Amino acid sequence: MAGPLDGYRVLELTTTVSGPMAAMVLADQGADVIKIEPPIVGDPGRYLGSSRNGMAALFAVLNRNKRSLELNLKEEADLAVFLRLVEGADIFLENYRPGVVEKLGIDFESLSKINPKLIYASISGYGQTGPYRNRKVFDPSIQATVGISHDQGGDRPKNVRTIIFDKVTALLTSQALTVALLQREKTGQGRYLPISMLDSALYYAWPDLMWSRTLIGEGVAHMGEIGDWFQIFKAKDGYVSIVLVRDEALEFLSIWRQSALHEDPRFKTFPDRQANAEALQEAVEELLADVSADEVCENLDAFGVPVARVNSLDEVADDIQVKYAETLIETTHPTIGEMRYPRPPIQFDKDAVFPRRHAPLLGDDTRDVLGEAGIAEEEIVRLEERVLAGRAVLGQISS
Repeated sequence: MAGPLDGYRVLELTTTVSGPMAAMVLADQGADVIKIEPPIVGDPGRYLGSSRNGMAALFAVLNRNKRSLELNLKEEADLAVFLRLVEGADIFLENYRPGVVEKLGIDFESLSKINPKLIYASISGYGQTGPYRNRKVFDPSIQATVGISHDQGGDRPKNVRTIIFDKVTALLTSQALTVALLQREKTGQGRYLPISMLDSALYYAWPDLMWSRTLIGEGVAHMGEIGDWFQIFKAKDGYVSIVLVRDEALEFLSIWRQSALHEDPRFKTFPDRQANAEALQEAVEELLADVSADEVCENLDAFGVPVARVNSLDEVADDIQVKYAETLIETTHPTIGEMRYPRPPIQFDKDAVFPRRHAPLLGDDTRDVLGEAGIAEEEIVRLEERVLAGRAVLGQISS
């Protein structure tokens, strides 16, 4: 058994991050995910960021455990092949801009006539309706709309330095699709799931980011913004995150460094420390100026103070906890060579081979997928020849 979703088939018609990551989660859990891409170029995510031999690392991570099929749904023959695949699918996932699937004739109403049990999910930036529905959306667009960019501090708004809401949307989508499969067991019917990045972002960010905007009316006791609660401090050879919310945390730090800092009236209580954050930063860093980051962590951890060394991106893989937990796996992709990335955080079978398959080249699985669907040999040959022609254009050679 490949995983708890073994036996379920997913047709993925998505690009870049949100859709591919949602399908990745399902694939990691055993679903048979067939990634359908347009001819020659395929998913633009294939070329986004660091790459080797024509495939981006981002794509290789997000599209593991999937099979690839190249189809041009604007062509009648290719559309007919796609509709045959719909007959045997459990899930269809797309992240086109609103209105595109209707133009292609692959909207939920059309596909549910072919397969009434189909679960159909549409990921969009701002939703299928509304004044922003037609906007082209990237993650920074959503960061800006939900206020995350404004809340990063400093003299002007700035983006979080990771693609955050595409990935949040992906995780919520994969969870919703799994629940929809469970619901289908009770109803026997498929359903339509419109999922927007905006809704997902607000659902994710609201509890803490917006706690000062949640209680409406008078009589609210405010405690500042969550972004101002925590500070990073410089030690002798690096930086450390020390949570000084509790009064005793600063007291423990002071005792360890033989200081009376905790008695300073500017820092006696948490509201005091919030009001004098810059002075606190300077004072704590004076205490840590001749102490290594590792020493800070070791000593404050002994007092039960939340503390962690700030790793650079290059240091993460060598962190002793990351190595102990074997969170990162190293594997060899047949096209792009040696690579590493995190295993799924939830493992249903610790003895299972992971990944089951590497991210495919465009159209790698044409014969297998179409053969299983009973597509005529001449159609399979036609599509295989187009795959090879496209690779010749891009200078790619199949492994």
